[in-house]
Amino acid sequence: MPGSVPPPPPAAVDATAPSAVAVSGPAHLLRVTLLMAGSCLPILGAVLIAPVLPKMQDHFASVPGAKALVPLALTVPALALALLAPFAGVIVDRVGRKRLLVVATLLYAAFGTAPLWLDSLGGIIASRALVGVAEAAIMTACTTLIGDYYSGRQRVKYLALQTMCASASATVFFVLGGAAGSAGWRMPFWVYAVSLVLAP
Repeated sequence: MPGSVPPPPPAAVDATAPSAVAVSGPAHLLRVTLLMAGSCLPILGAVLIAPVLPKMQDHFASVPGAKALVPLALTVPALALALLAPFAGVIVDRVGRKRLLVVATLLYAAFGTAPLWLDSLGGIIASRALVGVAEAAIMTACTTLIGDYYSGRQRVKYLALQTMCASASATVFFVLGGAAGSAGWRMPFWVYAVSLVLAP
C-alpha cells in the first residue's frame, strides 16, 4: 500500500517571509505608514529635480553635450529601476525583505545626496543611476512585504493604497522640488536624506 505523503522538510519553508502580524493597533499603523512612505521613494527620484533642470543646464553649460546629459540626470534612475526591478525580486528572496529594504534605504540617501558634493556632471549622472538601483530594491521589498504581511482583501487594499500614495506623492514632490530649487539647483537633493528617517 502506498504510504502517506511526508510533510515538506523544514528547509523548504520560506524563512525570509515574516510571520503573521497584527492588522490593527499602533504597530500596524506604523508598519503601513513606513511601507507606504518607502513606496513613494522611487517617485521622489523621478520628479524631484525636474523643476531645477534649467538651472542645472546653466551651471553645466560649459560641459560638452550638457543639453543631452542634464536631462539624463532626471531619467536615468527610472531606467535603472526598470532594468533591475526583475532581478531585485531574486535578491529579495535570497537576502531577506527587511534587510534589503534597510540597506537600500540607506544607500538611497547616500546616492541621492551625492550631487550636493559632486562637481562632475558625469559623476552626478552615475550617482543618479545608483539611486535607481536602490529604488528597484526598495520598491520590490515594499511590495513583497505587503504580500507577506497581508492576504485576501487586506492585501488588495494595501496594494491599492500603495499605488494611490505613489501617484499622489508625484505632485507633492514636484512642488517640493520647485520650492527647494528656488535656493539653488543643488538644494532639492537634500530631500533624499529623508530616507534616513525611514531606515530605523
